[in-house]
Amino acid sequence: MWFEGINGRSGLGRITRGGDGNQALNDRLLDAEREAGFHERDMSAFERERIDLEHRVTRMEAELEALRQRRLEAYARWWNARDDRDRALHVCRKLRRRVDRARRRSGDEDD
Repeated sequence: MWFEGINGRSGLGRITRGGDGNQALNDRLLDAEREAGFHERDMSAFERERIDLEHRVTRMEAELEALRQRRLEAYARWWNARDDRDRALHVCRKLRRRVDRARRRSGDEDD
């Protein structure tokens, strides 16, 4: 485990009576607290970055949704224009046939 030292013992070793043992223990404690502080600062920086990225992702997702909506609207406009064109071409064909029939009839009457 992360808290075990060499040979499965805790990293602190045996606590001995006297000044040297207490000083060593205090040194280890200060080192561990310093290391925890470094990790705490790293975690704060990582959390700020995560929050920033979360906001950016949210904005990009909203922009993507808006673009998808615009794409659908553009396709709907294209589809409607295509339908209008097809209707206009259909009317043109009908009128062309009428004009052709009228010309043929007027040509028959002239003979």
